[in-house]
Amino acid sequence: MFGKGKIDFHFATFGKGDLNFERAEFGTGRVDFRTVEFGDGKINFNRAIFNNGEVSFDESEMIEGKMTFKNAVLGDGDFSFQNAQFPKTEVSFERAMFGEGVVSFYNSSFFFLSLKSCQLNSYFDIRVSKANTLDLSDTVIRDIVDLTPHDSEVNLIELNMVGVRLIGRIYIDWRLNNIKKLIYNQQNSTYWAKAEQFRTLKQNFNATGRYDDEDLAYIEFKRNESKALLEDGIKKNKNYAIFHYPAYWFKLWVFDKMGLYATSPLRVLISVFFTYIFLVIIQFVLPFVTNTSINCIANDSGLLTKFFDTAYFSAITYLTIGYGDCSPVGVLRIVASIEGFIGVFMMSYFTVAFARKVLR
Repeated sequence: MFGKGKIDFHFATFGKGDLNFERAEFGTGRVDFRTVEFGDGKINFNRAIFNNGEVSFDESEMIEGKMTFKNAVLGDGDFSFQNAQFPKTEVSFERAMFGEGVVSFYNSSFFFLSLKSCQLNSYFDIRVSKANTLDLSDTVIRDIVDLTPHDSEVNLIELNMVGVRLIGRIYIDWRLNNIKKLIYNQQNSTYWAKAEQFRTLKQNFNATGRYDDEDLAYIEFKRNESKALLEDGIKKNKNYAIFHYPAYWFKLWVFDKMGLYATSPLRVLISVFFTYIFLVIIQFVLPFVTNTSINCIANDSGLLTKFFDTAYFSAITYLTIGYGDCSPVGVLRIVASIEGFIGVFMMSYFTVAFARKVLR
């Protein structure tokens, strides 16, 4: 147990071997580990109590090893790891209890940084300069977690947000932080776990007004959800794969490829155009291979005239206008019925995507 005064390890150098502060109780004064060289080994602050004094590990260094603060109690003073260099070190705060002070890892380097199962009650600056893995799994975020690069890059390889309960806000940028890659770099997470993380990010982006990023997160959420449903369906009964795969492919092409889950009006509009052209070609070719026709197109008309007349008939069918001056005969009646349904569906799809953009 340390007293109430300043506890100063400033400029200290520790050699190889372990260093144990487990269950140590620090007073209310400043705890200073600035510019300390920890060497190799394991540094143990498990179950340590820091009370309300300021704690600083700024510009400290550790060559290789592990530093743990598991179940440590951090008071209401500021806690800082700014500019610390731990490039080959695992630093874990698993189940640590943070107070109301500002916590900063700004411009620091870690091999592995874990805040797993912590309650983040204040502003957390996790704009690290480099880390292979940042583990925020099962955390409760009550205030602000800042990961957005500003005056320096935030280089992460993997970000784990499984089980995050988001009461506060995460400031993170889809493109600058390369979020999609960070989530997909997770080695052992399931499709459901990835879907959950993208859904959390979607809700976060909506709350912070980053609507374009919200759409991108929503797309990845739906993609992983579809894969998870397919995987679960096949695991339950392989004999039903014949039903699960068509359902998955339908969602993949209609909802994803053709409209990005109604997040891109332009993508839907392009899909509308190409779907219409495809139907025009079918209706133009069919009269040459089977006994069917469109009654307003003369048999002796030229090919170009027949094509444009077919395009006109297809347009009024696709858009469900139906002037009545042209009608199909034979097999084209079935094609026209299907085209009318597709047209209604695609127009509704475009309306939803367009309204989604405009209303926000």
